[in-house]
Amino acid sequence: MEQVDFPYNLPIWRDKFQLDSPDGKWAAKIFRASEVSMGNPTIGTLELSNGFKLDRCNPSFIWSDDSRYLVIPQYFSRFGLFRRQHLILIDVVDGCVKESKKTACYFQPESFLDGQLVVTEEPFSDAVRLEWQIPEDLNQFNEIKGVLWP
Repeated sequence: MEQVDFPYNLPIWRDKFQLDSPDGKWAAKIFRASEVSMGNPTIGTLELSNGFKLDRCNPSFIWSDDSRYLVIPQYFSRFGLFRRQHLILIDVVDGCVKESKKTACYFQPESFLDGQLVVTEEPFSDAVRLEWQIPEDLNQFNEIKGVLWP
C-alpha cells in the first residue's frame, strides 16, 4: 500500500469509506467522494443501509459505541462555495438529524465512547480538540427540519 504524506493521510481526504455500526444493524457508506476544490478534502453522499441519504458530506464519519448515533461533517454553502461545515448527528433510533451550532472549515470526528464525542476542528492547521457529552449537550445542535427518514 502506498504511503501518503500528511495531511493527505487524514480521513477527511478519503475518496470512499464504509463503516458498520458496532452492533452490526446499520451500515454507512460514501462510495464516491471528490475534492471540494483542488487540494482540499472530499465531499460525497452518505448512504445508510435503510435508504437514508445525505448530500455534501465528508467521508470521515464515526458511530457512537452504542450504535445510536452516526456523526459526520457536512458542507454547507456560503456565498455559493462549500467552505464551511456543520457536524451532523444522526439519531438512528429516533430517526432525526441534528446539525451543530458550531461551524468550522473542517471537522474530523475522532471517537464517540460512553457518550463522549471527540472531534478535531481544523485537523491539518491549528488543530483544536472539541468535546460534547451526548445526550447532555444536544442543546448545542439544532434539529434539521424536513429531513425524510425512511
